[in-house]
Amino acid sequence: MTLGDDSETGREDWARTRDYLQNDPTKWNSLSWIAARTLIDSVNDVLGRGTQGLVENLRAHWTKKDKPLTIPATGVSRFLVIGDTGEQDPSQYVVAPALARAAEQAGFVLVLSDVIYPSGNVNDYVDGFYKPYRSNRVEGLKAPADVRDDFALPEDVPVYAMPGNHDWYDGLYGFAHQFLYPADAPPTWPSELLAPSFDEPLGRWQLIRDRFGRIMWRTPSEPAGIAVPARWGESDDQPAPEAQLQPAPYFVIETEHVDLVCIDTGIDGTIDGPQFDWLSSLSGEKPKILMTGKPLLVNGERRKGQVSGRPGETVYDVVTDEKHRYVATVGGDTHNFQLYDPTRKDSSRDGLWHIVSGGGGAYTHATHPIRTATSDARAELRFCPTKLFPRSAESLAYFAQQLVPSIWRLLLTVVLFGGGVVLGRWLAETGWSRELQLWDQPVRVGPGGAAIAAMIVLMLLHQLPQRPGRSRFVPRLLLRLEALVAGVLATLFLHHYLPDAAGALLVLFGASTLWICLNAWCVRWSRWWSPVERVPGWHHVAFACVLAALVILALLPMGLDAGGSDDGRTVSWVLVVAVDLYAVLAIIGWRKRIVTTVNGARAARWLERSVVWALLAQAAVVSGEMLRVMSGEGLTVLFLSGPLGLVPLAVIAVVVLAAVLAPDFLTRRLHEDPVRRARAWHTWRRWLAQPLVFLAAPVTLVLWWWVADAVDSEWMRAAFALPALITVAAIGMLVVDWMRREHARLYMPLLVVAVLAIGVLLLGAAVPGLLDVPGFEAPGRLANELRTWWPAVAVGAALFTAVAVGASVLLAHMVFLGAYSLIADPKAWVSPRYRQGGPTHYDFISEAAATAIIDAEQEGGQGGSVEGVDRQTRRRAQIAFPGLNPPFGPIQKFVSEIYSLDEPPFFKHFLEFETSPTEVVVKIHRVRGDQPVEIEEVARISLPVAAVALD
Repeated sequence: MTLGDDSETGREDWARTRDYLQNDPTKWNSLSWIAARTLIDSVNDVLGRGTQGLVENLRAHWTKKDKPLTIPATGVSRFLVIGDTGEQDPSQYVVAPALARAAEQAGFVLVLSDVIYPSGNVNDYVDGFYKPYRSNRVEGLKAPADVRDDFALPEDVPVYAMPGNHDWYDGLYGFAHQFLYPADAPPTWPSELLAPSFDEPLGRWQLIRDRFGRIMWRTPSEPAGIAVPARWGESDDQPAPEAQLQPAPYFVIETEHVDLVCIDTGIDGTIDGPQFDWLSSLSGEKPKILMTGKPLLVNGERRKGQVSGRPGETVYDVVTDEKHRYVATVGGDTHNFQLYDPTRKDSSRDGLWHIVSGGGGAYTHATHPIRTATSDARAELRFCPTKLFPRSAESLAYFAQQLVPSIWRLLLTVVLFGGGVVLGRWLAETGWSRELQLWDQPVRVGPGGAAIAAMIVLMLLHQLPQRPGRSRFVPRLLLRLEALVAGVLATLFLHHYLPDAAGALLVLFGASTLWICLNAWCVRWSRWWSPVERVPGWHHVAFACVLAALVILALLPMGLDAGGSDDGRTVSWVLVVAVDLYAVLAIIGWRKRIVTTVNGARAARWLERSVVWALLAQAAVVSGEMLRVMSGEGLTVLFLSGPLGLVPLAVIAVVVLAAVLAPDFLTRRLHEDPVRRARAWHTWRRWLAQPLVFLAAPVTLVLWWWVADAVDSEWMRAAFALPALITVAAIGMLVVDWMRREHARLYMPLLVVAVLAIGVLLLGAAVPGLLDVPGFEAPGRLANELRTWWPAVAVGAALFTAVAVGASVLLAHMVFLGAYSLIADPKAWVSPRYRQGGPTHYDFISEAAATAIIDAEQEGGQGGSVEGVDRQTRRRAQIAFPGLNPPFGPIQKFVSEIYSLDEPPFFKHFLEFETSPTEVVVKIHRVRGDQPVEIEEVARISLPVAAVALD
């Protein structure tokens, strides 16, 4: 296939994709990796990593023992590889037409890792596999036939797949349905494998993690709806059940000139002993290419691929052993393209070509943080990619255009929350209210009732469906208004329940927020966290002056209070000790950051610890000031509510621990019969352990509440708030997720009803008499009890405290990023580049400016000026790219996951391999959505001479 052939049609792929998805939307529609729904579905990632042998046992179950682990592909010299596909959203579907065109001349397609996101669910294969690649097999599609046909690979081109970590989140059950079993003989879930191996010695912590992971493992869904008939293909123009496609999760594809050795790296990137023995046993004169879910060389770092239970043995050792005749490795998991050329200096130095190819549909991983400088002193540890897609400058320009406007909007949200706090203080002091006539009696509505009513309206408006392609101005405006109202509500809540201390607590909140923001600015200015080899003398003087100013500011409120209240309740010594520790730590850190080499072990240790030290030191000072002020107001118990909350949390943990270990204890008498014990353990797991784990928190808190009332303990009531808030939030998320998954049609109506019911009840609590409906006194009575019911007040206090602390920390992080500079940036207010759907990403930060900024950082820049880049552009870039060293902050660290967009430009790709007796030619097909598909030859891999002679 030539470049011209695909360029003529590539520009139309995005239009076809939109038409297809508008007619036949997917279940996930737009998969977000910061949504609770996605994270809950992926919980088996955490659980699976804690188990010992669960993945290995499941892999052995899915591997056919009676068949060779080979797939013959005799005569095939051209094939396609696409990695990390199944997000089921536009970023996946836009690649499918180009893949289908390329597949017309290919022998097969290999999906490299993560076939289905987020959890490999068997019922997600319709949207994540069949609709984009086998649309001819899906019943009831509404899109026109000419559109559907562009999303159908040729039926005579098989699709093989290697599971990724996300496919393992349902124990590989969905993957087995599609690839490992015939359509007319589907697998069954081997629930008995969840039982542990009781004779395996485990340490205490390992035992607890293993049992908890097995008990709480999220069992997979069974096929439903059109998932089953989608497995039926065609034979002689007649429907026919699809045969088994591959013998196991790991296998070898024997093509004409090379063998593709495909391994399964499970959840944590390791392989087990039997798979390693199989890998080591592969011989023959034919050259090999390793296909792996986890790359061996990625982001400039080597990852050798460990073998579970066998320290010292690695996949890397096998592929670099010349007798095995490997010429290249290709890995997925990282969602971009990286090429390491062994013929280039400082790239691959082991004689192998290394390729990362995970851009087949999932969100794009940024490439600008990858080190590409050849001057890095850690030559033995760092490797420089020779090609990247997206290119480093392209990546920075793109993600800056997504991130910086969001930072600006986030800053506005936090500022509006602060404005709400000020407005709430004014409303509380003025005593604003209005009298209404309801139920033939006067009802006085104060600022609290008005604020709750406003929040109800805003939340209901937020649930209105957003039309595709429409501006997001209204939803974003609603979010800013909700932040403003939340600030008002928090302040009014404080004034209502602590009228005498409200003023002092609000001053404490403002002063603490200001102080940590100044710290954030000083840390960014001094780059205190970043190791350096030399510091100019004047920097020492400047740092000493800044530190002294921060210490004085921390102690200034205590000095102005002249020792606190007259009754001696004020605890000031804690603040003095905290400030002393803060100053000592700042000085020690300033000295420790000066190292012999910034690439040495000492510098690496400082990078790991500096951020934690800085946060702990600032938290100690703020906590000392909080204790001083709150003890002076007689609120010491309220201050200690956080630490006291650890007590019921510890009780809950003990109950969970007992539940986790109960099946082992109850089946110990069957230790001589492992089979019976495993069955009994599984029964106890289902009917005892799982219910106890789920009920541990609510039952413990109910009992805690009852005892606190019985003994009238102020301390127990204070300890109730934090764990109650956590429990309510967790239960709420689980219920919402369950409703969304199991009752999709009822989800939105029930959500609206829930918002209205809770909102009206809170409104009745804030406005006495509002719900006193004649003949229907129950709502009014419930609202009146809610107003004074201490568990509800405790949860509300914990909620508003968490919101206030989160706003302060978030504002400090914004200051650390330099987001305040956007206030003076006129483009933040008027430029369409800050709005979704504006010009291309190059209009925000030019590729030349992005290149200069990245080169300066790669060469060891310290955040100063960059030649040829104006100050405002540099500031925008630094918000998205603080540098190669931490701290990045959660926004930069997860920038790729947060900004997974469903509009062009996309940075997707797949690879085309063409083999001959002497070489393998690798081409990349770049899919952007708003441009023609670009095809470029990126590698010519020479095959060993012995293989040539053999041919």
